[in-house]
Amino acid sequence: MIALLFALLTATMGLNYFRRNTAANVLFFFTLALGIYWLKFHATSPLTIQL
Repeated sequence: MIALLFALLTATMGLNYFRRNTAANVLFFFTLALGIYWLKFHATSPLTIQL
């Protein structure tokens, strides 16, 4: 999931480099929402180890 978030942010920077500002903003806010979802539901869940 972290790799996906970094890939999306890299794509955002690439879109900004090629002056696609609207698409870059949409992708950035989508990535931001996905990152918040990941943090809330996955990064804060306790580890369960099945022994």
